[in-house]
Amino acid sequence: MSRVSRRKRRQRRIKKRFFAAGGGVVLLYLCGMMFFHTHFYPNTFLGDINIGWKSKASAKSFTKEKLSEFSLKVKEKDGEEVISAREAGLSYSNLDSIDKLLADQPYGDWLFRLGKKNRYRGLSVQVDEKMLGKAVDSLSCMNPEKPVSSENASIKYSKKKKKYVIKAESIGNIVNRELFLGGVTDAFTTLSESISLEDETYYIKPKYTKDSKKVTEASSKMNKYLKGTVTYHDADMEKKLTKADITEFIKCSDEFKVSIDKEKVRAFVKKAVAGTFNSIQGDIPAGLTAWKVNVDEETSRIIKNIKDGKSSERKPVYSTEGFDREDYDIRKTYIDVNLGDQKMWYVENGEVMLSSDVVTGNLATGHGTATGLYHIAFKQRDHLMVKYNSFVHYWMPYNTTVGIGFHDASWRGSFGGEIYRTNGSHGCINMPPAKAAALYSMISVGTVVYVHW
Repeated sequence: MSRVSRRKRRQRRIKKRFFAAGGGVVLLYLCGMMFFHTHFYPNTFLGDINIGWKSKASAKSFTKEKLSEFSLKVKEKDGEEVISAREAGLSYSNLDSIDKLLADQPYGDWLFRLGKKNRYRGLSVQVDEKMLGKAVDSLSCMNPEKPVSSENASIKYSKKKKKYVIKAESIGNIVNRELFLGGVTDAFTTLSESISLEDETYYIKPKYTKDSKKVTEASSKMNKYLKGTVTYHDADMEKKLTKADITEFIKCSDEFKVSIDKEKVRAFVKKAVAGTFNSIQGDIPAGLTAWKVNVDEETSRIIKNIKDGKSSERKPVYSTEGFDREDYDIRKTYIDVNLGDQKMWYVENGEVMLSSDVVTGNLATGHGTATGLYHIAFKQRDHLMVKYNSFVHYWMPYNTTVGIGFHDASWRGSFGGEIYRTNGSHGCINMPPAKAAALYSMISVGTVVYVHW
């Protein structure tokens, strides 16, 4: 046999095999068309009921069986419960819709649909509302042994971060019955296998979450307020209004409305600021020379400072100002004489130790007591003022040039008021005997004397 003949024989065999294979494929495809003309594609679902590969009659029979066995799994935080079709009063109609589903199935495309899922909702499924409601109410999740309410997000101050941070909301275990019953009804009518209380958030939700606009805006405002710190300086004294202090003033309501507690600010000013910078601790008598913080004005200044969110360094706002803060002795211990009020005070280490009505120099005769800053020159018991032939038991001069000082005046029946205008002294500070004795025992030589109107 020639080479040409052998080649032609091989070609004929190849053609026969090709046509045979092609014919097999066509035959397989035609068989598939015939099969899927009367059977559903694989992965065909009515709800969650898989009727794939089944014929119309088989699909109907299988669906009826599955519907009678159908139950809904309720996934909860701590477990799982089940509601059966019987408990839900499940019923169905329109089972003949399976006929239409199969009739509409494009069986000619079967080869290209084998790997795809086909899910249909054409079956009409109903539940008995009363029966299903009763079944839902009987679930343990509807009556938790320890009910826990959901909590709103909150804003807390972090000492570590030194700022306000948002604490996320928490979801409790109390179910929103109306919402949950609707979800369960939908799950039954769509033949879903399960429903999750958490995934679908059927638990009663908090009103405010960490992402709520009111929460984030409140947090931003509160952190802005924290920047409104103040450092007070005056002479060698210092006091700071810190972030930690400001957190005591900031209030945030349940509705996340931010405000500043004015009374708490005022309390801080009285205790911390006035307590540091007032030269007299406690109430300062009218007329006494002293440094006194203006509590009302300083309270307003702090609130504005906080709301502006700007730090500052400054002196406190004073309502009255005393001696030069740089002179320590004058600031803490001195005798103050107010000629207009006809009163004197002895202040020792910032505390009023003695006060008294006095009578000063006679204005009518031109002997008015001179104002100024002096020091006690010496102290003497039982002193005779030769110039005036007056004997005193306690003599405490502060202006030896003209012989002016503090002394007892037993010859006077009253002190203070308007006596000094026409019946005053020759310039000295007349005191009741008991008060003069007390002052004599308290003061030292060199004690500052400040005389003023």
